[in-house]
Amino acid sequence: MSSRQRGAMTILTVFIMLMTVGALAVLGLGQVVWEKEEVQRIADLAAKAAASDIANAPQGFTAAVDYARRNGLDDSTDNLSINCNVRGTDTLLPANACDRSVLVRLVRNVPAAFLGTEPVVAVAEATVTPVISGLVGTNLLALNLNGSSLSPLMSAIGTELRLNLLGFQGLLASNAQVDLLQLGVELGVFGTGDQLDMARLLNTEVTAARLLDAALSVAGPEAPVIAIPGNGPADTVDFLLSEVLSADTSGDSEFAGASVRLGNLAFASSFAAASGVGGNGIRLNLGNTLNVSVLSPPQLFVATKRNTDGSVIATARTEQLAVSTRISGLLNLTVTAGGGSVDIKDIDCKLPQSDSAVLVDLDSTPIAATLGLPSLPLLGQRNINANVGSGSANDVPMVGYPDPTVTTSYSFEASQGVGNLLTNLNTGVGALNGILTVLATNPTLRSALNSLGGGIDEILEVLGLEANEVYVQVDNMDCFNTAVLTR
Repeated sequence: MSSRQRGAMTILTVFIMLMTVGALAVLGLGQVVWEKEEVQRIADLAAKAAASDIANAPQGFTAAVDYARRNGLDDSTDNLSINCNVRGTDTLLPANACDRSVLVRLVRNVPAAFLGTEPVVAVAEATVTPVISGLVGTNLLALNLNGSSLSPLMSAIGTELRLNLLGFQGLLASNAQVDLLQLGVELGVFGTGDQLDMARLLNTEVTAARLLDAALSVAGPEAPVIAIPGNGPADTVDFLLSEVLSADTSGDSEFAGASVRLGNLAFASSFAAASGVGGNGIRLNLGNTLNVSVLSPPQLFVATKRNTDGSVIATARTEQLAVSTRISGLLNLTVTAGGGSVDIKDIDCKLPQSDSAVLVDLDSTPIAATLGLPSLPLLGQRNINANVGSGSANDVPMVGYPDPTVTTSYSFEASQGVGNLLTNLNTGVGALNGILTVLATNPTLRSALNSLGGGIDEILEVLGLEANEVYVQVDNMDCFNTAVLTR
């Protein structure tokens, strides 16, 4: 072989070797790029899972680590670290100070052909901003939102608002969710592309008809078919949305994605409209003729987790009603019931979500009664007042949620009952010199007073009210989907 041929073969051999090395290098780099995407995917999943289970930080985020393993984490090649951090920074926090943000670092040693072993690094941060929504009310809430027939009071409210009762019943029972940002767009508060500004939404003045029309439009095909009339209290009584919807906008709460249950929005807005019924209020003929006035509507609440656990993140109240009647045609009785409240203090998100919890404080407003004695104007005293003491319960955990939404309730009843109200009224009567003498010689009045306790029980039972009872219904709790990647 000539020297020229040998030279040509040498150049060709070198070229082939260079091409081979280059191809292997490209393959190695391609492997690194592919592994980089895979490692980042695992880190992102681990960060969202850890943020959703942030209460498990002291135990090492075991659920998040297991979730990462089921999605590709390899203990033989991967080094995974999950730490609490100051949101948006690389400053790490101890596990017992974990709050809303986690930082994940995943390193995988990848064989890269002739390049040797190349470490592939992925960093992910996730922040949890869980959102819950619900409604606080009296026993009427439990009676009217389960799809059964309407109570006499709700039927009367529906009639007063000129709503078809069958459609009204379906509306109250609807589980369709109403996105608050879209509700604001329908009401003209926000434009397309705007963010949810809860303070602006709460300061919006509406009527029940306008609010329900907008809510039905947002709920879409999941909503029941019902015509909202364009006249009567539903269309003429104006109220601020803050009267029926409560959210604490004073802190760092983020309400992105917040929604409320259509049935609860209908329940609260119906009472808001009924509060404008004038005269003696809504009349019910149920043995005794009852006149019911709505003093204030119930409130829905929307809450998000705060940086400091244990702070009040939402406060809402029950409806409050005044009921008047005449006992045995002689004694005028007015009872004010409802008006309890709930403080949402903390949202504890865990995996599985069935272990998650909401911490609440509950308070009930005293049931107050005024007994009028129009036929006994003795000593200038015509009215006698009495009440059943209020009750409260602190740090009540509401536990056990399916993923991703929940509907549950909590009931609190004070130890003092309606019987005490009758005792207090009798004591009040006994304190008036001269009235006892009249009662003693007037068996009709004495009989009417003795039947007062049964009359109160009958009134409250018919209306669906019980002494010092507060129901809290959590309609929606979203832990996992609100754990969002922030880097």
